[in-house]
Amino acid sequence: MSDLLKGRAALGVPALLLLLAACAEPPEPIDRATAEAVLADNLASADQVEQALHRVALLCVENQGFTVHPSQTEPEESTGIADLLGYEVYSEPDLSLPPEEIYGAKVDDPVITLVYGNGDEDVYTEPDPFTQLPQADQDAYFAALYGPPGMEAETVMLPDVGESQRAGGGCMREAEDALSEGAYPDYLNHAGLAGARGGTDWDADERVVEARAAWADCMGALGHDYETPLQVRMDLFNRAGDLKAAWQIDGTMDLEEAEAALAEEVLATAGDDASCHAETGLQDVQVEVFWEYLIAYVSGHEEAFYSFHERAVDMEARAQEVLADGTL
Repeated sequence: MSDLLKGRAALGVPALLLLLAACAEPPEPIDRATAEAVLADNLASADQVEQALHRVALLCVENQGFTVHPSQTEPEESTGIADLLGYEVYSEPDLSLPPEEIYGAKVDDPVITLVYGNGDEDVYTEPDPFTQLPQADQDAYFAALYGPPGMEAETVMLPDVGESQRAGGGCMREAEDALSEGAYPDYLNHAGLAGARGGTDWDADERVVEARAAWADCMGALGHDYETPLQVRMDLFNRAGDLKAAWQIDGTMDLEEAEAALAEEVLATAGDDASCHAETGLQDVQVEVFWEYLIAYVSGHEEAFYSFHERAVDMEARAQEVLADGTL
């Protein structure tokens, strides 16, 4: 499930887990409807744990005297399994949507925070109280959150699903230990087995590779240089950043002009993208292969698959206790 949590640059999200367990006698596979329902719940539960970890870690740094935090943009609530899994599986653009919703790229987006050097002073498109602090204070804040300068995320080898990462130190590490009762690597292992923070190497399947290559060839014939549909979204998001800079930094166009320019590019690209999806059947292939691999995987780990939600709820409950108590 590569890059499983689309656009969710969440703190503490472990690296993708690419192992598919082998079984001499595979169990009876879980049916598709059940797999979709439970996986959706597991993905949402894992997101809620990440949010709980973040809230507890912020409490921890506040108790150290840090009262100004970097601005946080709340992720939009997911509307279904396609939204939870993201564009690498469900990649076909919906031309019935408004331009800003087709790929999620829009000029007036607080997620796009640009910093431009202006002599001795930086200029921000989304200034906030944290970025106005002296650099030394910002550095001290992140040292409290993640550990001293130079401390990197810790790589941990999980028993069932391989290599992952956790916070190297600081308040985030303390939050991980507090909410998991000292068993955070085991939580990561459980999340991987449950499909909530990991998955299979479905996208390396020959059927997916061939369908994506056909899509790329189709797009190339229409004048686009993309290898995967995800690159389309990344390119348009970057273009939205350029137009935001033209609006807020350079002052060469107003917001309405910038939005119109982006909408024109989005509609032109989306028309070709949808046409190439239809020609190659790319999304149908991705969806079929993804669920084929996912169902085989979780059918071999049914206990972990079905019990993950309860574990996540327990961790969220501990977070509420910590927040109510006011200290780790």
